[in-house]
Amino acid sequence: MPGVLRGIKYEDPLVIYRGEKVIDTVKKLSKGTAKVELDLAIDTYYSMYLPLPVLIHPNEVPYGKEKNYTVIRELIDSDVLRELKSYTLINSVLSTLLSASFLQHLHDELSFSPREGNEPGKFDEYVDEGTLRRAVNNALKYVKEEGEVLKNIERILSEGNEAGIGSLLDLEESAEDVLRLARSTDVRKLLEVSSLIPNVSHRIKRKSIKSSKGELHGYELGSDIERLVPTELIYPEIYFYIKISDGKLLLYDKELPENLGPLYVLLDKSGSMEGEKIKWAKATAIALFIKSRRERREYFIRFFNGSPHQLIRISKRMRGDDVIKFMDYLARVKSGGGTDITKALMTACEDIKYGVSKGVTDVILITDGEDRISEHLIRKKLKSLGIRLITVMIMGENRDLRDISSKYLRAIKLSQKEIIQIIET
Repeated sequence: MPGVLRGIKYEDPLVIYRGEKVIDTVKKLSKGTAKVELDLAIDTYYSMYLPLPVLIHPNEVPYGKEKNYTVIRELIDSDVLRELKSYTLINSVLSTLLSASFLQHLHDELSFSPREGNEPGKFDEYVDEGTLRRAVNNALKYVKEEGEVLKNIERILSEGNEAGIGSLLDLEESAEDVLRLARSTDVRKLLEVSSLIPNVSHRIKRKSIKSSKGELHGYELGSDIERLVPTELIYPEIYFYIKISDGKLLLYDKELPENLGPLYVLLDKSGSMEGEKIKWAKATAIALFIKSRRERREYFIRFFNGSPHQLIRISKRMRGDDVIKFMDYLARVKSGGGTDITKALMTACEDIKYGVSKGVTDVILITDGEDRISEHLIRKKLKSLGIRLITVMIMGENRDLRDISSKYLRAIKLSQKEIIQIIET
């Protein structure tokens, strides 16, 4: 199973695993129609993964691998691959995904039927070098577009991470679905609004409470003996008791992260939200998703117009299919229809009351407020469930919502600054 790259140990189990992962993804993407040789899959992966992949000398090319050599040579020499390196370099996840995408697109570009006597997965011996070169370059154009989308998705996911709260979602687990998501026109349009999403991670400080069992943050004075610094015990007993009574014992300052309830987002998708309003609202929903990850909170989102739509839930330890569902949901939603804010809020309250979204304390309503609400009914329901309503009013005004909201924010310019204001509440 020799390939055409120098320095690759093709018999190494890890190398074989990488190639098989690419092949498996190609099969799923093409529904079994595209067949790829293992050595070609390995060579494609390492061409993307390594900083400077080196081809073997043309005289060393194994018999029957001449077409593979042409493909990998054209791939390595491509300016598009140099751009893709900013995504794939030493990144096993994106190298796997984009290698599979490239090989599937290459298969579609050639779209040949193996002639009698040719082995499945090998290039047709009648495919000339010029055709192969054109196919490689055409396939790379598609891969470049998909790479930009995947990098945006990875960026959004990684912004919610910090040491100790979980690793980056392994996109390889859902490789087929992730690539189909990257090829969706709706998803690409959604990610066009990613420029509106500020870098919120450094602005979100996880709330904490003092605890003798927490992590050490420093020192302070007080009388909590459980957090006593041992050196205080060297004082004579009388001085020790005086320091207790005066609250001047030297203590460890220990804190535990506060366990916050889930975030529940209600997002207006009525006809009046069309255009910039819905784009900004979606960007805000993504920023709040990042906030929920940073604070280790479950995240719920429900769109509504004249009636509430499907509720999407992402757990603290999100899975690949959770995020794919979330991104696909956001991308597909279009503005349209009437507005019933009362029904949307009552549905959110019912979700919380009956445990569908257990533990929710914050409901964030994003709307332009073009509707009359049943103020008394909603106020009573929110109070009975202990829910804090945060209303984000987009280029509008609603006095009733202002009266019943714990916080009432107005977004007028639809800028990053206003998104930051929301995530800091």
